[in-house]
Amino acid sequence: MDFEPGPPPATLSETPKRRGPGRPRDPEVEKRLKRAALEVLAQHGMSGLTLEKICDKAGAPRATFYRRWATPMQAVGEAFNEAFLFETLPDTGDVVADLVALGQAMLDLYNDPVVGPCMSFLIAESRVRPELFQGGHEDFQRRRAYNRQVVERAIARGQIPADTDADLVIDTISGLALNNQATRRPLTPEMLTFVVRRLLGL
Repeated sequence: MDFEPGPPPATLSETPKRRGPGRPRDPEVEKRLKRAALEVLAQHGMSGLTLEKICDKAGAPRATFYRRWATPMQAVGEAFNEAFLFETLPDTGDVVADLVALGQAMLDLYNDPVVGPCMSFLIAESRVRPELFQGGHEDFQRRRAYNRQVVERAIARGQIPADTDADLVIDTISGLALNNQATRRPLTPEMLTFVVRRLLGL
């Protein structure tokens, strides 16, 4: 796939440049723009991800968009990373129940009618335009470290062995949820519980 020469493309997780004093940002408008960016990508794919479509869907002027991001991909990257960073993690004191709940949350997210297609488009695009995703690995590592807290808390409580591989546990649960999104093979709480208990050696 060939592309015309131009300025270096913004990466998925590139931080927008800070601007000088001006009109205060409206968090609701910013939220609408980020949601619109994901919806446009889900509906039209990478080739249809345009500033015009995003602003029309959000009901916001272009100037408002440019006060926040330089490119549509920056808005998508910020919205995508926020979607994958759960505000709270399960912490009931039962590590099996907590990991099953985390797996269900991942499953729901991967099967979201907007986030799911976006993820498929971004994965496919990353294979042909890896320069757009230079920060993707770092973003993944941050999300993994965040989710790993569920396992680390259980280790601290003495519920599971200290040498439990937290990354392996989280990656396996995430992989099961992702496989469900791709194959539509049912993944029930009972199946998640079975896998979690085996991963933890319980």
